[in-house]
Amino acid sequence: MRTSDEELMMRCRSGDTAAFELIVMRFKDQIINYICRSVGDYHQAEDLAQETFIRIYKNADSYEPRSKFKNWLYLIATNLCRNEIRDRSRRKTDLLARKSTGAKESDSLDIFPDFRYMPDRLYEKKERELIIQQKINCLPENQRLCLILVTYQGMRYEEIAEIIGCSVSAVKSLIHRSRRNMKKLLMESGIGESHNAKI
Repeated sequence: MRTSDEELMMRCRSGDTAAFELIVMRFKDQIINYICRSVGDYHQAEDLAQETFIRIYKNADSYEPRSKFKNWLYLIATNLCRNEIRDRSRRKTDLLARKSTGAKESDSLDIFPDFRYMPDRLYEKKERELIIQQKINCLPENQRLCLILVTYQGMRYEEIAEIIGCSVSAVKSLIHRSRRNMKKLLMESGIGESHNAKI
């Protein structure tokens, strides 16, 4: 029978490193996926996912199984995502200020892969995915995080409320606004209703 996440974390709290390694194996891919969609950069997502698990390990002594371990894990990852989103916003503001004064900036804030040499259908699929991700990145912070948690991570509203730190009704409102904003952004980009339905 599968050992619960909470039981593994209690074993980790007692110094069982094998239990911690199993937690990492269970959640690594989905945490990287969540962070990547939140910050829009896979390499940064790997670093932030590693930091997430480091914090889980360092704070194992303070873990109490009052709620699902998964929610605690996502709360830590979400806080790191928020820090990164805000840091990027500040860096972007600084870059715009430097450009307005004539300063040059060699580093790009956004790095997008080159899909030109892929087969046509795969190229089109990747290009659509990239546009969707770019538009997700345009959403306000909490709208972005709620949309990703419900759409790509399959979280329930109650779980999202615990992770984001707000009421269930606020989560519903954030998701409604994020979908409405995404529909508008995607239509402006020429992506039709069939793709909007996936968000």
